[in-house]
Amino acid sequence: MKRIAILLLAALLLAACQPTPQTEIVVNKADGRLEDIIAATAEPQSETVAIAPETNCTPESESPAPVEAKPSAPLAPRMRTVDWSDSFSVAAAMDRLDVTIDASVEIPGSETAPVYRIGFAPPDADEATRLLRVFFGERQAYCASHEKTKSYYKAQMARYLAEQEKTSETYEREQYDLLLNQANKAYANAPDDPPLVPWDGAAGAFDLMAENGDGTFRYLKASEQSIYYLNAPEDPNILSPVVKKPVPENDAEQAAVETAQAVLDALTIDATLMSVNPTESAVRAFGTYTVDGFIVSYAPNYGGLPATDLYRYHGSDSAAEAAGGGSSADYSIRYEPESIEFLISKSGELVRFKYMRPSRVLNTENEAAKLLPFEDVQALFKSDIGKVMFVDKGYPMQLTVHTVRLTMQRYPIKDNETELYLLPAWEFVASVNDGTAFADRHKTVCVLRINALDGSIMR
Repeated sequence: MKRIAILLLAALLLAACQPTPQTEIVVNKADGRLEDIIAATAEPQSETVAIAPETNCTPESESPAPVEAKPSAPLAPRMRTVDWSDSFSVAAAMDRLDVTIDASVEIPGSETAPVYRIGFAPPDADEATRLLRVFFGERQAYCASHEKTKSYYKAQMARYLAEQEKTSETYEREQYDLLLNQANKAYANAPDDPPLVPWDGAAGAFDLMAENGDGTFRYLKASEQSIYYLNAPEDPNILSPVVKKPVPENDAEQAAVETAQAVLDALTIDATLMSVNPTESAVRAFGTYTVDGFIVSYAPNYGGLPATDLYRYHGSDSAAEAAGGGSSADYSIRYEPESIEFLISKSGELVRFKYMRPSRVLNTENEAAKLLPFEDVQALFKSDIGKVMFVDKGYPMQLTVHTVRLTMQRYPIKDNETELYLLPAWEFVASVNDGTAFADRHKTVCVLRINALDGSIMR
């Protein structure tokens, strides 16, 4: 079997640290200052291309709006790798922050990166065609019916019975009796088959299903909010995977990565593999279930850089509020990022595909925006990390920064409520020990993002 090397994106940094800037921390604001930097070598605007009106399978709230043509993306930038090792302590809210840096950083050789203006719209006609070809093949597409059928309730009762047999607790057995009774009543009134209304094929948001040939269905829904595919014998709303701890790579895991990459290639989506985590089959009360397999996660690439969505960890909420620093919401990305996730069974079957908040590039604002020297980024990290991490008194926090990478992040545009910039930002990923019982949850979290153009802190 052809093996595909998993991209680790071990982004990473430089050896010597520069003097710490004396200026106060700057947090991103749509005040127009960034526009001056971006506009230095701005590209002309693209022409507007209208999208077809909504179809008979289009939710009324998802009617498409005109969007602009997507410009051709530049090639991935050439990178040079620099190692960064350092350790220092800084004062943080209510206590101390001990920082260790051990990372190899990839820096663009040209010291420039693109800046895009992005918007959101349902799939156009070509995109819809690709989605149906990849996920439905030659199957007839029907408008999705979310009415539960007799087969759904029959499977639900089977799950309840299986769970009831596992417990000897009287209360739990009584609860399952209630659930079985409710499901049996619903079964009596449910239709044998869902209504099949053929899709008319026009572009725009859609919510579709297709028959698998064995009495089950696969589902495909697309809008400006997400692209969602499910091929499972149950209702699409109850699939809830349980993510387990990572395990060493094996043949089944590699097969899952190959399946995911093949889907991305067929959809012409350029993306970077971020993680592979196994799932374990399980049945839960009230109908949720999972499959044995893998969650394979990707970050879409723009201009050769990944648009990451890693959780931004800021430390203790109580320490933040006591220090007047606000809450976690004040130090999180305010613009929902993109993410791509596959659920693939151990047998290699694609069970689910989720592409959340896909962007549409409206224009290349600057194909080669000037990046801050990396030495400045290093100094900004050292001066700012203690200002954005909040530590409870008596619990000094240890950060081990293991990944530093140049990513693409969303940023507000002055006087524009519907579009955003997608611009380069340095992302610092660390394992965190905050002295609590939950420290094990913070092994791979983003502790800081720095705007690579003006040095401001990315929320």
